[in-house]
Amino acid sequence: MSLIQEIFLETDWDDAEQAWAACQERANQLKAEGHTCSCLTLYRATDGRRVFLVEAQHPDALEPEHKPSRRKPPSRRSMPKGPDSNSIEYR
Repeated sequence: MSLIQEIFLETDWDDAEQAWAACQERANQLKAEGHTCSCLTLYRATDGRRVFLVEAQHPDALEPEHKPSRRKPPSRRSMPKGPDSNSIEYR
């Protein structure tokens, strides 16, 4: 599976909007190449500054969707033979 991940740090740009715009522009470039993209906003734990992440995956590399199995579901186990649970035995 081929996954592209690129980050755009808020601190590398003049302001957060420019970093977000760069992230969106890169996502658009990857989409034009046929990738499926998503953009996320994350926050650094050390100082709370924003980190913009673009993730892209080419459709050829996507995992096939799970198709329903044609196997028979497991059968229920029958109750063990023995005294009926509703019967009371007197001695």
